[in-house]
Amino acid sequence: MAIIDGIGIGAHIVRFCETSKDKGRIMTKLGLNDVEAESYLAILTRQSLLMQNNGKYVVTQKGQGYLDSYNRLRKIKV
Repeated sequence: MAIIDGIGIGAHIVRFCETSKDKGRIMTKLGLNDVEAESYLAILTRQSLLMQNNGKYVVTQKGQGYLDSYNRLRKIKV
């Protein structure tokens, strides 16, 4: 369950960063503490789903593709 939750949180962060956001806004919007936000942002940046520019995070083209795939998978009825 934690893996699915982590994937969902990552997708929410990427979606929220379709326009550039600083870490504080991401934390507030998604209810993350500093350690959680730092961890997710590091992973998403390392995977090139987000990029950091002047202290703000914004989705990359690869991140947009990730969101498209994530949204398609969510539509599958189990």
